[in-house]
Amino acid sequence: MEKELQLLHSRLRKLDERSFDLNSWKQGTIAVINSILGPDNLKKKLIEDIDFQNNSWSLRDTTGDVDSVKKTCADVLETIILEIETFGLAENVIQDKSKTSLGGIELIDEAIKQELSQSQLDELLALLKDKSTSHTQIVDKIKRFGYEVAPKILASILLNEKYLKAKK
Repeated sequence: MEKELQLLHSRLRKLDERSFDLNSWKQGTIAVINSILGPDNLKKKLIEDIDFQNNSWSLRDTTGDVDSVKKTCADVLETIILEIETFGLAENVIQDKSKTSLGGIELIDEAIKQELSQSQLDELLALLKDKSTSHTQIVDKIKRFGYEVAPKILASILLNEKYLKAKK
């Protein structure tokens, strides 16, 4: 996250450059935001919407308008930086969800180990390691262990405290 924040701070410093060009700054900043937050992020719209005001007052005083636009750019970018510093990046949320799904795998593994004997578990694992194994072969193998094995595994998963807490 530090590298991403450094990139955003560098875009913020660009506002102070003497040769500031709004369109160039917007394109560069949108590229950085897209690389950090992904192309479908809503923050890029905030940057895209920044523009010079074309009212009669701003046409008379173009220097004030540039300062106003720079202030708007800075405010938007500082808000994005603050949000990332406060809430982190969306990737962190995705990584946390993958950890949760690993917990789901552990939950399934625990239920299978609870219902199968070691020899049955070894047979199932050998079948799973074979890349050419089909869905039907797995189903048939579990059926051979007994008609009650699959429902017991499912019941163990559904009644597990971790599963119940995740569903609340």
